[in-house]
Amino acid sequence: MSDENTEAAEQAAPEAKIAPEPAPAPVVRRQSVVMRAGSCDMRVGTGALDQLGNAARIAAGKPSRALLVSGDDIDAELTERCSRLLKDAGFAVSLTSVPAGRAARSIENVTALYQGLASEHVTADDPIVVVGDADVISLAIFAGATWHTGCPVVAVATTLDAVTDVTVTPRPIDAPAAPDMLVARGNARFMIADPSVFVSGDLTNSELMGRAVMVAGAVSAGENSFNELAVRADGVIAAAEDTLVAAILDITKSRARVVSSSALAMRQGILYGQAIGRALERAVESQHADAARYLVDENPGSARLFAEGLRIAARLAAAKQAPDDKLVDFVFTQDGLLEKLGLSEVACVIEPQALLDCLKAEEFSRSNRFMLALPLGFGRVRLTSVPDEMLLEHLSGWCKSRRKLARRRAREAAAVTEATEAPKTSVPETPAPEAPEQAN
Repeated sequence: MSDENTEAAEQAAPEAKIAPEPAPAPVVRRQSVVMRAGSCDMRVGTGALDQLGNAARIAAGKPSRALLVSGDDIDAELTERCSRLLKDAGFAVSLTSVPAGRAARSIENVTALYQGLASEHVTADDPIVVVGDADVISLAIFAGATWHTGCPVVAVATTLDAVTDVTVTPRPIDAPAAPDMLVARGNARFMIADPSVFVSGDLTNSELMGRAVMVAGAVSAGENSFNELAVRADGVIAAAEDTLVAAILDITKSRARVVSSSALAMRQGILYGQAIGRALERAVESQHADAARYLVDENPGSARLFAEGLRIAARLAAAKQAPDDKLVDFVFTQDGLLEKLGLSEVACVIEPQALLDCLKAEEFSRSNRFMLALPLGFGRVRLTSVPDEMLLEHLSGWCKSRRKLARRRAREAAAVTEATEAPKTSVPETPAPEAPEQAN
């Protein structure tokens, strides 16, 4: 065949279609977190939920029965999917539901869960599989740690704070007339965090608490951890999976290193911001603001109040260590990161002395010594004694600034209302001049 014929044949032949490259399969990242109470096998990433049956089988050794605990806000489809995964792994599954949110952590709910464990003949070899938020998972961990010699707990997190906070530090249970007082040494054997389950896209209190815990944990762990979180902040906000998963794994490893340290001073870092945050919750509940003068945050949520506790603690540390330019820079750097992550300042009207009284009541209910966890530097959060005069001075400054914020919001709201309700003034039309009459 001549060159001309060959060229013509090549032009006539249809172009071969190149098949698009298949999208990369989602990667589930694993990390073992070692703590004083035991270890937790974390599985984080899209598709992690599919590993629930395998995780429960490893926790049990030999599949027999499993108690599936879910918060009452969990979608029935998700509960059914978890049940099916457990049955496929060889478990006989019993279902029970508990209240979601803060109400879950009561001794009454622990007792109800004990009754469910007894009626289903759950032994120390059988896993408790829990699907829910941070409080529901904390309830299951407490019940599992105190049932028989301890049941393995496999947790499926549905909120960000369940992953970042409860993996390392399960929340305490309320005793009668004594909130947050019952703590059991235990943790989840497996923590399964699938972004398709725990990323909602809404800026809920649980989402904000997860971010606040990241900031507190990064400060306690050291400057490198804090800088890494600052770099990843945009990805965390946008819920970019690679960035979010990396941030979760790094912060849980850092927090686990803090709580499992052999040095008592190092372990104190996990308390950063907590006491002041709890005191603020008490004080905000009892605030009385003139609605005509102040526009306050009626229900700011525990996450934003915890972030305010971080702000106050940082300023107290800077005052305690003054003059220290590095700590002053740290105060503003932390403020910027908290604001960027959506943890804005809380508009409220609180008296400084009332806040101080709440803070002392919180601390003296847990210890005979009044000491606050203050960041004396990155990776150096220490229990520190603060004179009442210095403490009251800084609490007064904080209360004054938040009162001004509430006042400014009230003025802005009033201006908007006036602009909306003001009657529209009509401009009278000027009559057109009459044409002059023409002379006959």
